[in-house]
Amino acid sequence: MAVFEKLLIDLDPLRTSREFRYLFTARVVSLFGLGFLIVAVPVQVYQLTGSTAQVAAVSAVIGVTTFGATFAGGVLADRYDRRNVIALARGTAGVAFALLAINAFLPEPQMWAIYVLAVVDGIAGGISSTALMAVTPSLIPRDKLAAAGALMALTADLGSMIGPALGGVVIAAGGVGVAYALAAFTTAITTFCITRLPSLPPTHVAEESPLKSVVSGFRYAAHNRVVGQVLIVGFLAMLLSGWAVLIPEFADEVLGVGPSVVGLLYTAPAVGAVVGSLTSGWTGSIRRYGLVVYLLMAVSAAGLVGAGATGVLAVVLLGLAAHGFGDSLADVVRYATVQRNTSDEYRGRIAAVWGAQVTAGTSVGAVAAGVVASLVPISMALTIYGVAGVVIIAIMFVATPTLRRFEDTGDLEAVG
Repeated sequence: MAVFEKLLIDLDPLRTSREFRYLFTARVVSLFGLGFLIVAVPVQVYQLTGSTAQVAAVSAVIGVTTFGATFAGGVLADRYDRRNVIALARGTAGVAFALLAINAFLPEPQMWAIYVLAVVDGIAGGISSTALMAVTPSLIPRDKLAAAGALMALTADLGSMIGPALGGVVIAAGGVGVAYALAAFTTAITTFCITRLPSLPPTHVAEESPLKSVVSGFRYAAHNRVVGQVLIVGFLAMLLSGWAVLIPEFADEVLGVGPSVVGLLYTAPAVGAVVGSLTSGWTGSIRRYGLVVYLLMAVSAAGLVGAGATGVLAVVLLGLAAHGFGDSLADVVRYATVQRNTSDEYRGRIAAVWGAQVTAGTSVGAVAAGVVASLVPISMALTIYGVAGVVIIAIMFVATPTLRRFEDTGDLEAVG
């Protein structure tokens, strides 16, 4: 029974910290609201234009602005009260969602308004997510950071599974305007929860220029080799997220299945990720963080290899679930390692680098998957993509002795 309890997700941060409960609630509500937007924006753009290119363009606008705003969020979080930064960003996003609802209810909704508000959404999202990551270590003990990371990962995994599905139901019942209105409402709840946190100023206010402040964040990561190597490894882990690009053709040509099964294929990694988060209790007691990160990343890559090895649907689903399982737990351990080994005065800027590596890695991974698909038959593409991931992980394992041998002793790591 004791072993079983250690395996289950650690709920202590929720039990012991009122402030973390507010933060957790804000995150959950926000993710479900964003799930409505994930469906509403592309549906409305396609309804208005009939163009997939326009749908992609709006998504690109959000992605680019979010990427840039992560750095702005890092600078702001290391200069001003982090509670106020998050509350202002989420409040601004809520106003944008309300304006999207108003635009949707107009007799002739305007595309220019969607583009403008997509920029606002990307900026607000990039700033708030970065500041949110910087806040967490101030609310809970250092030895519970892995547990907090697992709980936050669980909210993201469940949100990715349930939020868009609810969004589709809402849109089918009431239209995109109702989905936008609900997103605005949930964002208002999120903002309220954030305002219930105590004042959370950085321990040391960065006084250099914003550009130099961003550079100093990268310099800090380079100087602290544990943090820097975790961020590099995290970027490489994001390269494996490009598998989604291969699924439509793989499903059609190899599995011979239709859209309903394609949906299952996209859901399988999220199911594995939820299982990983729910069984993450053991991550709070590990010491060889670097070694565990590499082992979990290898599980993630091996899942893709297995998924593409046969044309049997059950095997493909299990392989994708294994990928999600390993990726989720690796993310939890990477998150804890970075948070445990970053000085408070740099947490905003390191959170910005974290967000940037996620965004950039995902984009590069999608391009890499497309290149693989153009070079080999689709029946081999998923396996070769996974094998490439295994090879890269092995190379990094050899090339990063500091991370590979790193054992967390409870002291802040500042390896020069």
